[in-house]
Amino acid sequence: MVNRLQQIAQMLYRPINYDEKIFVNIPTLVASALLGTVIVSACAPTQSIEPQGITNDPTILTGAERCAALINTKNSRVALEITEATYVKNVDGIPPQQHKLRQLQRESFKPYCKISGYFEQRKGVNNAPYAIGFGLSLPDDWNGKFLFQGGGGLNGFIREPLGALAAGDTPAVFRGYAVATTDSGHQSKNRFDTTFFEDQLSLLNFYSGAIEKSTALALQIVEDVYQAPPDNKYFVGCSTGGREALTMAQRQPELFNGVIVGAPARQTNYSEVADLWSAKRLHQASSIPNSTPFSKAQQHAIVTEVLAQCDYKDGLIDGLIFNVEACDFKPEKLICSNNSDAKACIDASSATALNEAFAGPKYDSGRQIYPGFYFDTGISASGEKSVPGLLQAKAGPLGRQYAKEDFNLEKQLALAENFPLAGGNALLTNLSSFAHKGHKVMFFHGVSDPWFSAKDTLQYYQQMRKDSGNSELASQWSQFYFVPGMGHCRGGEKALDNFDMLTQLEHWVEHNQAPEFILATGDSMPDISRPLCPYPQIPIYDGLGDTSKATSFVCKVSKPASAK
Repeated sequence: MVNRLQQIAQMLYRPINYDEKIFVNIPTLVASALLGTVIVSACAPTQSIEPQGITNDPTILTGAERCAALINTKNSRVALEITEATYVKNVDGIPPQQHKLRQLQRESFKPYCKISGYFEQRKGVNNAPYAIGFGLSLPDDWNGKFLFQGGGGLNGFIREPLGALAAGDTPAVFRGYAVATTDSGHQSKNRFDTTFFEDQLSLLNFYSGAIEKSTALALQIVEDVYQAPPDNKYFVGCSTGGREALTMAQRQPELFNGVIVGAPARQTNYSEVADLWSAKRLHQASSIPNSTPFSKAQQHAIVTEVLAQCDYKDGLIDGLIFNVEACDFKPEKLICSNNSDAKACIDASSATALNEAFAGPKYDSGRQIYPGFYFDTGISASGEKSVPGLLQAKAGPLGRQYAKEDFNLEKQLALAENFPLAGGNALLTNLSSFAHKGHKVMFFHGVSDPWFSAKDTLQYYQQMRKDSGNSELASQWSQFYFVPGMGHCRGGEKALDNFDMLTQLEHWVEHNQAPEFILATGDSMPDISRPLCPYPQIPIYDGLGDTSKATSFVCKVSKPASAK
């Protein structure tokens, strides 16, 4: 080993060209890293570390060796501890419990070095240990771009930094992105552990601090490793990650060139009230307390009737409701006096409960507390492919402790107003500086999402456009997409939940080519594709082509549909 290091250190300085990027004196830097110094430039692309004129030289390190050297990474600004530096040489090296990749995603695999560690380690409230955990994937073949992967739940653990969300068949790291992520500043045993609520700094880190700090650290490592800063920086997240993405656009408008905001948990304190309200209101119509209020036959009948009343309004009866806002479902048609199917019909009180549960909770004055939910095809979802649909009458993850209590709106509002996460709500609607920088934001939301309403995200989007300067020009930097049938962030009984929004965002940011549509497919609908259209457009069948192909549809603003 000593002779090997001496050979490396004795090699002359020689710039190495890799895809028009210059990596300076990589062999000597690697030798320094292996000797335990603070230099982190040890992960140059595999194909180009060999100096010109040298073939099969024993001093050239493998990707695994370069990656292992990063365990010694230090930082002059923070007390950094790298706990893992693993070279992932094949797709089976990705922990399956961290991410279940689809077959086409697996086939797109490219090797990368994954490092993870902690900084800002400290003792907090009750002498509990806290730190900011982060993960960073460094591909052999870097494309000059950086992506921050948003989290989920209440975070508390480091997800595999792949950048797979809204990236279609090729996760970001397999494309050559350096991908970073964080546990948001605390360590937990489960996704919804609220223990960190006690600690002020942990809450501030959860709001946005851990992302800002982890981004700064990751960008420094990326620049040291590749000897160049990223050309462009992106953020992609859904749920809590969607709130994080939106928060970055709101509070750090100069940091990320492009942001994808999926189903943002932007005001969890009030969405949890709405989830609990809807569940309790549906349970009130059930003869068996706390049981699923509708039988399977009734659930099937409800979804079938939703389709009967709304599917045709986008111009094609195909089991998907694309004209979302035109769907004005009337459950009264399912009342037994109006329906001959005794096993599937519902009584009048159940029809009223459906209307009120989906309308969302209101103050005594009638003002909405939180927007209601859309009637859609995924409202009966069992939970096998996504979270349970609204017809299952399940409270949200943070409201389940009140599920067996009588619903008390005043109590729930008091809890919401003083909820520890309220300080991190993503409410700011003036994104004028973000827009002025030429940055872009794309929103998406599953219409059947039972945890966070697509109505809430759309209302935010519309207000943001008004408050950010010229609303007529807002389409030059912002778009919103409905995803019919999709539940919370992914999945659905019948949904086109696989789409590549990242490539479209790249083209928009880097070439000023605004997306005209997003091609979508889904495992639950094999051999079917559709364009997702930027709001307020919807996909309209051209009347000629194959209805299973996206190419047979055009994105247009819908006209009022004639009665069926």
